Amino acid sequence: MSKIHILPPHIANQIAAGEVVERPASIVKELLENSIDAGAKRIRVELKDGGKHLIRVTDDGIGLEKEDIDLSVERHATSKIIDEADLNLIGTMGFRGEALSSIGAVSRLSITSRPYDNIEGWQVRVDFGRDKKIVAAGCPSGTKVEVQDLFLEIPARRNFLKRRQTELGHISQIVRTLSVGFPNILFELLSDGREIFRSRPGCHGSQRLWPLAGDKLVLQMLPVKGESMKILVSGYVTPPEEARASSKSFYFFLNQRPINSRLLWKALNQAFRGFTMKNSYPVGALFLEVQPDQVDVNVHPAKQEVRFHDPDVIYRIVYHSVQRALEGIKVIASTFEKTPAGSKETGLSIDQQKLDIFSDTLQVSEAVSGYGEPSSPWQNQKTALTAGTVPQASTDKDHQVQESDGADLWCDFRILGQLAKSYILAEGPHGLVLIDQHAAHEAIIFKRLNKQIAQTDSLNAQPLVFPEVMERNPQDIAKLPEICPILTRLGVVIEPFGHSQIAVRAVPDFLASCSKTSQVASELIDRILNFPEQDAKGLVHDLLASMACHSAIKANHHLELQEMDALIKELVSEQVTHCPHGRPVSQILGFNEIERRFGRKQ
Repeated sequence: MSKIHILPPHIANQIAAGEVVERPASIVKELLENSIDAGAKRIRVELKDGGKHLIRVTDDGIGLEKEDIDLSVERHATSKIIDEADLNLIGTMGFRGEALSSIGAVSRLSITSRPYDNIEGWQVRVDFGRDKKIVAAGCPSGTKVEVQDLFLEIPARRNFLKRRQTELGHISQIVRTLSVGFPNILFELLSDGREIFRSRPGCHGSQRLWPLAGDKLVLQMLPVKGESMKILVSGYVTPPEEARASSKSFYFFLNQRPINSRLLWKALNQAFRGFTMKNSYPVGALFLEVQPDQVDVNVHPAKQEVRFHDPDVIYRIVYHSVQRALEGIKVIASTFEKTPAGSKETGLSIDQQKLDIFSDTLQVSEAVSGYGEPSSPWQNQKTALTAGTVPQASTDKDHQVQESDGADLWCDFRILGQLAKSYILAEGPHGLVLIDQHAAHEAIIFKRLNKQIAQTDSLNAQPLVFPEVMERNPQDIAKLPEICPILTRLGVVIEPFGHSQIAVRAVPDFLASCSKTSQVASELIDRILNFPEQDAKGLVHDLLASMACHSAIKANHHLELQEMDALIKELVSEQVTHCPHGRPVSQILGFNEIERRFGRKQ
């Protein structure tokens, strides 16, 4: 008996559908692209149970004739490609001819359509790749596609679907993204009978980005424009001070198609280099217009990635266009601000392990190991002022700090002033001491936060008189139930505010006077979502470090003599040596080194 046999068509189609249909959001994306290609000016998406039970997409496009609607559910059926040459001139959103066939293989699919000048329409139905039927139907002009019981006959695939709110978040993100790419189309999204999103056709300028960035942030965005060799670049980016800890809030569009591109990300990041801190990303979008024959969009089953024929030209125009937009922006203390611990975008969900990070087993000594606890320099030297990295020339025996009690040692130091509004200069018995005011204050706050977490399991929250409302993408809002318990223990109370906003109700008492409480909360959310779930202690370190950084004295900030005096006393009292990101808080330039540089010693 032969071991090899031909699979039944409906099973082969279900296997092939795995490349196109990953979740309900994949179906919505394909159907929206078909509606856009059909010239629709209004597209309505209706869902039940996050798309698991029903996805209905209705448009007012050109509609399908009987012959076309009959062929539409067959594999490799398309109106976009006729011969091989057309692959080099793709100007439509869809072209592969796989979407409807793949969707019909894993669901109950019906398509009802009527061209504008026809009296009657037609409907085709397919149940999991079988029993195709076509009948006449009375319907308005345009097309309506209904997808029911997704993956019902494929339990293994259905079990991988997430809860309703999560799937809805993915769908909402796709609808919002396409509404930015096609601002003249009215997009509507309804879930279980409630309107979730409605676009505003005709928005131009930075207002075009409101579905992704919110009404408030788009007002601060900087315009980006560039042109070279028939390539046009336009878009908007936020100023560096509005950068976020996640890259999820920036989007690229190629000929109105949303895409992912390492090349474009590299050009964007290089343009922002020196303007933002490490692992900080701008918010905004860039729109590229490229001749169809200069780009290959047929390199990814879901058409999310592209290949440029001349990547060097694309890189240069994006890089220089963004750089010109940033010209004139004064970078404030970019080299002195935080360098957050690296955070990989894993997309992993938050689980109970992250909720256990504040358990009683978390001790201060574990959380701050190497970041502020007495170390070997403190065992030999009784002051934080000389506990930082010491130049080799200043380690001579006659210049070691001698044993003394804290009060006597403090009396031996004299504050000289401030350098570049960022460093405190002090004269000590053994040389010139430089203190990074931001790193020092950040280290002090970080150590105290760790102590409070270890002792009380949470930080004190202070309600805001007026809650701060901020925009977040629907996928993040869907994960709020998992995020809120962690934030609450950090003293941050948030709750959903509509379908694309979050209200910050309370913040830790030491951050209550911060002018950007919503930005702090947004950064904490980014860090929780993007942190590897298995690194629980690393997460608590990262979150507390972020809050300490926001509340600490900034570089390029003038300090009075009394303020500098108070900061140094706290430094001596807390005995911190490094900021939570590993940088020393102080350096000493010993007398031996000073004399050597002036030629007094050989």
